[in-house]
Amino acid sequence: MSLNSFRHRTLGTLILAGCSLLATLPAQAADRQDSRDVRQEVRPEVREATQDCREADQKNNIECRQDKHDVKQGAREKSRDVKY
Repeated sequence: MSLNSFRHRTLGTLILAGCSLLATLPAQAADRQDSRDVRQEVRPEVREATQDCREADQKNNIECRQDKHDVKQGAREKSRDVKY
């Protein structure tokens, strides 16, 4: 086997590997965008829940923050389900 033949085979392998990598990137980008959309949809809900909690004055600030944390954590879990 000559050196040129080896180089051509190596170059062909690298090109093939690069093409297969590029084929998977758009699917991952779409998954990340869907995941991001899930988190974005929850933001107004979280703001509203926090404002309602403070206006109602039924809970102290720590409890309101914990409620907000729980809602955001639920959104993160949904986001992971979409992404992975």
